[in-house]
Amino acid sequence: MIVGAVVVPVGAIEDAVAAAKSDPRGASRVVVVVDLVTTGRGTTDRGTTDRPTTDRAATLRRIRRSRRRRAARPRASAHPGASPAAIVVTARVGVIANAVASTRPGRRVRTQPSARVTGARLKASLEALREIWSNSQPKPPKPAIYDTERITAFAIGKPSEAFGEPYRIFDDERVIARLPGPPFQFLDRIMRIEAEQWKMQAGGRIVAEYDVPAEEWYFDRNAEMPFCVLLEVALQPCGWLAAYVGSALTSPVDMSFRNLGGKAVQHRPVRPDVGMLSIAVTLTRVSNSAGMVIQHYDYEVSDASGPIYTGDTYFGFFTKQALVNQVGLREANLLKPPTVAAIGKFPAESPYPAAMLRMVDKITWFVADGGPAGQGAIEGSIRVDPSAWFFKAHFHQDPVWPGSLGLESFTQLARHLAATRWGVGFDEVRMPAAVKPHRWVYRGQVLPTDAEVTVQAWLTACDDDARVMTCAGLLSVDGRIIYQMDDFVISPS
Repeated sequence: MIVGAVVVPVGAIEDAVAAAKSDPRGASRVVVVVDLVTTGRGTTDRGTTDRPTTDRAATLRRIRRSRRRRAARPRASAHPGASPAAIVVTARVGVIANAVASTRPGRRVRTQPSARVTGARLKASLEALREIWSNSQPKPPKPAIYDTERITAFAIGKPSEAFGEPYRIFDDERVIARLPGPPFQFLDRIMRIEAEQWKMQAGGRIVAEYDVPAEEWYFDRNAEMPFCVLLEVALQPCGWLAAYVGSALTSPVDMSFRNLGGKAVQHRPVRPDVGMLSIAVTLTRVSNSAGMVIQHYDYEVSDASGPIYTGDTYFGFFTKQALVNQVGLREANLLKPPTVAAIGKFPAESPYPAAMLRMVDKITWFVADGGPAGQGAIEGSIRVDPSAWFFKAHFHQDPVWPGSLGLESFTQLARHLAATRWGVGFDEVRMPAAVKPHRWVYRGQVLPTDAEVTVQAWLTACDDDARVMTCAGLLSVDGRIIYQMDDFVISPS
């Protein structure tokens, strides 16, 4: 009889059934095939060779006592043609249920009433098991709707090759807002589209993917994906969806696409072995007035284990003249420099950031009890290099310092402050930590023609015993405050 089957190679099922039919006691026994493929261990007539934990040992003792009370001992044998850890067990129902539970705690085994291994019942059971096995096999990957080649064409090539004829005017005659290009392009595929092309309206949704190379340049001196890269992973699909719905066609003049701010939570760090990241993006709100287009998005970045980074953000399409007239954050004020403070060069050696992600040149002042809360404040700066690599990558035909790299300069200063305060290494503190949402606002841009970027970070709350601190900050370019950061939490890595 067959009682309870889980997914295993069909050959193992057939051989087990044949063995049961040839057993003269088969009418009073059951055959169960248990899938233990993921253990990677061999089996014996007592189960797997895994060393039992305390709970499993107690369960096994109960099984042995049960066996001694029975005149007939159950048999178990490894099937040579199955996966290394697939076993076939012939025993009574109660014994098998306990054995399976002790072998793999948490393994769910589906059982069904006993039935004789004869005729149509056997044939139906085998066909059902074949279907289960077939459905359990890895499915071939779905083809991308938009692949890397077309995404790159939109970033640095001809937009019509990415999206079609309506964008041909941007191949040569006009300039369209682009996605970042390599090495700052963190979008590989578009796998799902639930939006109407060329129709800019709320409700559109896409699912994108990014394959994280384990030895990519941004992991140099970083055991985790830097925050600026994760932010780009989340936001670049928003730019793609904005292009897909035809945002550039709503204006007779060329417009630039700029992030204006957002709020998000990073739930877990992203390590080099993460594999593939999936990004779901929804266009939640659209407004078009006074020559400006504002779009709001929700996003979720996930890996195979679940959400990693979730939040909402908003972007604007602006004419060149509108960008020139930006005045920054009028209500914000930089902290005044103290009369006595520590100054010096921002460390360049490991574990501090390598050259490509080094977003602070020097520390202009650092006061351990400075800032609005009197718990610590720091200021750093970096000269604008018009030949910097990121101006070429962000964006083609519209070079601008990435906002994410501005946030990176803030996080680098804040981590240095935390490491100094706690007496630990720079690589031993993480920001942002998964405690509460962090927020950012952009009201200006850094161009290759600018001279110097200044960044300030200060503590708004700190628990040295728990090793948790909350930071805020501002970023200015040539004296004009353009970025504001709030509620970024730092904790040990």
